[in-house]
Amino acid sequence: MLNQGRILLRHGNVVSKSRLPILPRSYTTEVHKSSSLFRRIVIGAGTVTLASTATIGIGGTLLYNTNDRFRHVTNALERCSIAGTVGAKVAYDYQRTLSKQYKSEEAYEDAKRACHKRCADRVLRAIQRLGGVYVKLGQHISVMHYLLPNEWCQTMRVLQDRCDPTSPEDIQALFISDYGMSIEDLFEEFDWNPIGVASLAQVHRAKLKNTEGKDWIEDGWVAVKIQHPNLDDYCQIDMDTVSFLFEIIKKVFPDFGFEWFAEEMRESIPKELDFIHETQNASKVESNFAEDAASYKTSLVIPRVVWAKRRIMCMEFIAGSRVDDLEYMKKHNIDPKEVSAELTRVFSEMIFLHGFVHCDPHPGNVFIRPAKDPKHSKCNFDLVLLDHGLYRELPEDLRSNYAHLWTSLIKGDEEGIKEYSHRVGGTDVYQLFACMLTGREWEKIEKSDLNSLRETEEVGRISEGAMEYLTEVADILGKLPRTVLLLLKTNDLLRHVDEKLNVVADDRITYVIMGSYCSKAVWFDTKKYILHKIRSVGFSFSLFKQLFVAWWQYESLVYALWFYQFTTRWTEKLISLK
Repeated sequence: MLNQGRILLRHGNVVSKSRLPILPRSYTTEVHKSSSLFRRIVIGAGTVTLASTATIGIGGTLLYNTNDRFRHVTNALERCSIAGTVGAKVAYDYQRTLSKQYKSEEAYEDAKRACHKRCADRVLRAIQRLGGVYVKLGQHISVMHYLLPNEWCQTMRVLQDRCDPTSPEDIQALFISDYGMSIEDLFEEFDWNPIGVASLAQVHRAKLKNTEGKDWIEDGWVAVKIQHPNLDDYCQIDMDTVSFLFEIIKKVFPDFGFEWFAEEMRESIPKELDFIHETQNASKVESNFAEDAASYKTSLVIPRVVWAKRRIMCMEFIAGSRVDDLEYMKKHNIDPKEVSAELTRVFSEMIFLHGFVHCDPHPGNVFIRPAKDPKHSKCNFDLVLLDHGLYRELPEDLRSNYAHLWTSLIKGDEEGIKEYSHRVGGTDVYQLFACMLTGREWEKIEKSDLNSLRETEEVGRISEGAMEYLTEVADILGKLPRTVLLLLKTNDLLRHVDEKLNVVADDRITYVIMGSYCSKAVWFDTKKYILHKIRSVGFSFSLFKQLFVAWWQYESLVYALWFYQFTTRWTEKLISLK
């Protein structure tokens, strides 16, 4: 029986207790402590944002003396003012809501949820107005289920692929400045209505005038990815503003452990803004899967690039729909569970075998289409991976340790979880780290029950628990290597897609597939190590035993995966015959 966390809420004469079954009792803290810390942060937030806005105003004067265009200074100040004003309103709303007395715990929870929703809507409107870097912030928030209330994550989810487009005039000017030719000179046709708009770029369909030597381009149609031109003007200012706000909060509240967020943005966004770098990433991942593609062992498709400049990319046009579009799959007789399984295979191979990982696999970046070559395809669909700007390369020791960690999580091996949580994340709070990594309560992990369906109630308890252990979570995130932070984000995005596709609850296949790739990675690494030892010190029975155990763990999971798929397929056929 899991020891459950305790929350003590006091509202007037009402004293109530509720339990968050996330961690054992040894990790619990009473709510009046965390609540006090949370309220201090909320009350201080208004002061921080107002102070930061004033300071940025002074910075704006300095910027005026070093910048050639006054409108940049004016717009920068306006953007900072919007961010500061919204921050102050959010802080005041939380302070007012949390300081009231309520007749019951239920009334308090209702008021708190309503406050979460109001504040999230308020921030969303500001983000949509500001665009650019702030949209990336919102996208990060939308997948931080291990940390933030569900109302925030759900509200920000619209930012994944719905943003304001750049005007035709600005697009035409960008082509002249970056490519040296007008759109009319390059394309026979150009659809000015974008087929997708994201935080940093938008995509248009166009027909090339010259396709000589590019027979793979169907009828000359291509997709043209265009960076929002104003990002060059305001991206650095926005990143500086975000960093400044985080630094001020850190000084006021030393326990604040989220300054890594601004640092990660500073590292990631410049790479995402360089489409030449994105082209190189796409080429590398295509090469990593080339052998699988040649032997029809994968459904992964990477759109080929025709040419790329820093802010403009012309690539193969692939028609399809988002990976979570169930109606599209039904129309084309595509099984969502099979799509989910293939997506798990692709990313498991990326993470555990290649160590080169796409870190932004939200549904807008993964397309599905009927297989282009059905006779030679593994499945009756292709899995099209888009937007290759954000990748991370895992060092060999991290890739290996991460595979060992997930093997331990799937088995419910507490000692293994403890050891490899420290190796991967540098943390001894392994139970909380395991909950963050899997999105599950410790009881499920401990019982090796990750296969079970994640109920809405469990998701809610995870979100509430994140607020309860805010300081501990912040401490873990602050210590994690940057690469592991992005792996956390990738896990959350993939989990969201997986739950959407598995309409009929069947999480078992996901973890069987993951486990087989983890075991394969452990097997390859163990084999490499032991063969090296044998060459160095000679053969021994102990080394042979280690080699056999690693091989058997891998082979047994491969067999388990085959058997599970075989029985599932026949069960479905028998049911359909009734």
